[in-house]
Amino acid sequence: MEKVRWGVIGAGGIADRRTIPGMQKARFAELVAVMSRTRESTDRVAEKYKVPKRYYSEEDLLADPEVEAVYIATPVYLHRPQAVAAARAGKHILLEKPLARNASEAEKIVQAVRDVGVKAIEGYMMKFHPLHKRARELIEEGRLGRPVLGRAQLSCWYPDIPGAWRQDPEQGGGGSLIDMATHCYDLLRWFLGKIVR
Repeated sequence: MEKVRWGVIGAGGIADRRTIPGMQKARFAELVAVMSRTRESTDRVAEKYKVPKRYYSEEDLLADPEVEAVYIATPVYLHRPQAVAAARAGKHILLEKPLARNASEAEKIVQAVRDVGVKAIEGYMMKFHPLHKRARELIEEGRLGRPVLGRAQLSCWYPDIPGAWRQDPEQGGGGSLIDMATHCYDLLRWFLGKIVR
């Protein structure tokens, strides 16, 4: 399998702490370009990870034919325009969760991806945890019976931080329920199947 050549849009926060280091360890990924909110943060991340290309606008990164896929890790209010632009540029997309602030924005992203035929996935990682994978196997094997109810809890400290976009409903979409609890929704759906009601 050939390596997928990645560009990162929004190279701070989780991208810097987790995803970029993970890309660099992955056998089938090559990070070729970064773009962040400011010139300074773009330069810092590019130098830190020795990324060959740095861009100061998403338009320029998306125009690069060497970039095959993009990881978008920006505030949620930017997901729709950035993901739609990435799809229209023919780039496959790993979009940090949550997908969007509301159903209307999410539907526009899904439609753009379908129109062009690129692949896209939302960045939920809990289903890759070995214990969660084993629980799913047990469910699929029928060894736990037929699940009829699921409950999940995710405990973490979510203090009020001045300037934190995740806590601003306009930028982040709705605080901890949309930022953190969606991990639980995703995991429960993966365990229990499609939501019917």
